[in-house]
Amino acid sequence: MVSSGVADSNRASWVDVLAFVRRFPDDDTWANWKSDVLSLLEAGVAEDLDRYYRAGQSMQHIIFSTAEKHGLEYMEPQPPRVTIGFNKDMSLFVAWSDLNIWFNEPTRRHSLVGETRFDTLKCYLRDLWISTRPSEPLPPGLAKRV
Repeated sequence: MVSSGVADSNRASWVDVLAFVRRFPDDDTWANWKSDVLSLLEAGVAEDLDRYYRAGQSMQHIIFSTAEKHGLEYMEPQPPRVTIGFNKDMSLFVAWSDLNIWFNEPTRRHSLVGETRFDTLKCYLRDLWISTRPSEPLPPGLAKRV
């Protein structure tokens, strides 16, 4: 499973991303995005997902991975990641990809809407865990299929 050092580093990455999102203005452009992203991140922390996944950001994308380090990766193939992004109307989506979705189409993508948005995100995170850590048990918050 995740060592305490990796868990601490993962949690610190979520703290950084939460601080990043909180710095966005509460104006007509960003207020809903900020509120929606904060609610997803805070729900993830409440379910202890910050212990198992590293969080990062790329502009206004929020990226989750099981890698022990974040940064630009030039190796092929790149490990999969889950990204929260937004559409032109500022509605959120979640995407699965091996590359930055600013420049490449994701493998799959779903809207994050309504009361099911956190469950949709959890499905993507569950699949990410199974794909990247197949021999390890699922994090407790993801053990049940949502």
